[in-house]
Amino acid sequence: MSDSPNILDAIHVTAATDRQGAAYAAHIPEQWCAPVFPSGGVTTGIALRAMQAELDQPHQTLRSFNCMFTSTVPAGPIDIDVDRLRVGKRMSQLQAALRPGGSDDSGHVVTAAFGESREGFEFSYATAPEVDDYSAYSGMPDPPPGYPAFRAPFFDQVEMRRVLVHAAFETDWEGGRAEAIRWIRYRTAPRTADGRIDPLAFVGLADTMPLAIGQYLGPDFPFFHAPSVDLSMRFFADTEDEWFLTRTVAHWAGDGYASAENTMWDQQRRLVAHANQLMLIRFPKPEDLRL
Repeated sequence: MSDSPNILDAIHVTAATDRQGAAYAAHIPEQWCAPVFPSGGVTTGIALRAMQAELDQPHQTLRSFNCMFTSTVPAGPIDIDVDRLRVGKRMSQLQAALRPGGSDDSGHVVTAAFGESREGFEFSYATAPEVDDYSAYSGMPDPPPGYPAFRAPFFDQVEMRRVLVHAAFETDWEGGRAEAIRWIRYRTAPRTADGRIDPLAFVGLADTMPLAIGQYLGPDFPFFHAPSVDLSMRFFADTEDEWFLTRTVAHWAGDGYASAENTMWDQQRRLVAHANQLMLIRFPKPEDLRL
């Protein structure tokens, strides 16, 4: 769908001249909400973009980040303040605080490490699932009329092909396996000037882990929402491939929380990123989550 927005437009930042220090501003359209507030992957990408701008060291690429979602950030204008924790010749660490424009709320706090390429070991022990190319699989089926469904504008901007994923309204499967395998991509590929998929766009695709919880619960699992408490991610390789094979595993659930990880490979089965997060479990009415 060529008319789908490019996520790079949503994570674009500019220097803020109305605030002191390392201050940046951005704007998040409602198309990136998931479902009521913007996807945590999108807001984190904004913070990371501001840190890249502040660091201004192209030879030091993003290696990892940790994000704590301390309060919700609505769509619209965003303020980002960046602190240089340490800026070195070969590796640097920065911190960003992201919040609604003009607000003093705590918002989201992101710390990240940037580093140059250096001599070391090379191997990938996390092997991709043995599956076919994305073209061999279909998307998720539409729910029957009247069945509670999760509606989020963010997912209108991505395309998914399911490999090992079932919907709650389907009956020909069993629960007990907290794992979801799928192919996923943005409908408009977010490429950098040299043709690569922008690594910051990986974050939004990785921040889609609740589906693994439902796979464990089985058919007709209850309607739930799982907003992020935190999100961490490591980046391993660049790619020009727009489809990503992802394997999500929910390792634990209890006390109203759940923990999961998401591993991503490109179409060549190269390991490109790994993410993990803690989620908060809620049971809202479906209509409360629709814009």
